[in-house]
Amino acid sequence: MRPRMLLPGAVVLGWLLAGCGSTPSSGTPGGATDVPAPPVTTSRAAVPTTAAPVPSTAGPRPTDPATDMLLAQQITVLAAGDGAVPDCAADLGRIPEVGQGPAVWIGNIAGLDRVLTPDEVALCLSGFTPGEPVEVTVTAGGKQYTTTARPGSPGLASTGLEPSGSLFDGRELTVHELGSGVLQSEKWWFVPPERAREDLAAAGELTIRATQGTLSARHVHPVELPDRTDRLTVDQGSHRILVYGFPPGTRLPVGLYTVDPSSQNASLVRQIGTVVMPRSRTAVFTVPDAVVEETGGRGVYCVTVPLDEQYNCPQP
Repeated sequence: MRPRMLLPGAVVLGWLLAGCGSTPSSGTPGGATDVPAPPVTTSRAAVPTTAAPVPSTAGPRPTDPATDMLLAQQITVLAAGDGAVPDCAADLGRIPEVGQGPAVWIGNIAGLDRVLTPDEVALCLSGFTPGEPVEVTVTAGGKQYTTTARPGSPGLASTGLEPSGSLFDGRELTVHELGSGVLQSEKWWFVPPERAREDLAAAGELTIRATQGTLSARHVHPVELPDRTDRLTVDQGSHRILVYGFPPGTRLPVGLYTVDPSSQNASLVRQIGTVVMPRSRTAVFTVPDAVVEETGGRGVYCVTVPLDEQYNCPQP
């Protein structure tokens, strides 16, 4: 799903925007484990102006020192991307229980019957009356989240992304008629709020229901935990970065890097925080306000954690 290529420095900088990132939507499933969720350092506290690393406030250090990782002084910033989108119509023939009668499910670009954070997904409906709203409820652990799917113009525009918290933030989603009774929303990166992510990891499943008058449908998706290590901007302009795929308990330093516009090389400025992987293997780091102010309009910067390869490095 992620063709990789080396691009000239000028092109690479254009690819640093979050919407160009690509994360494989399939992989070896990682089952939910009974590992307690450590805290995550996400506060927007002021950052020292010295080059010394920022002290972590993420709680007690794990007993295994091997879980600590170090930031590289130099990284190479690469670019990758694709234009794939979920296909709800194709899912009718490849996901069990959604091909007959009213149906609701969360589709993904791989057409797999599961939910994964993060993943490029869309809301899929089939067998409901076109032109009328549908109430959609997802259950994560013991908590329910309800939103409305409201029909819009036929066909997908595929020109932007819905918010990463869609289905969990109460915001209406527009769905588009694709023919054969299928309704589909625009895609988004599936990143539920922290409580929902941890509840899903503990429960191992997500239940989604749809109701429209006397019509109703229900589907249960298995939850897959990420086992590929990476990071991703959570909603463009939000200054929030999802770090994922590392084993629970891993302490990860978050580094601010300055990017050389004439090359693919970036140099470490300093550490700006730490995250500790919880049970869900997903943690959101919020770039401190001081760092956002420091870097705005003053060159090209990116924020990342230790990785073997640095694709689509997020901006502060």
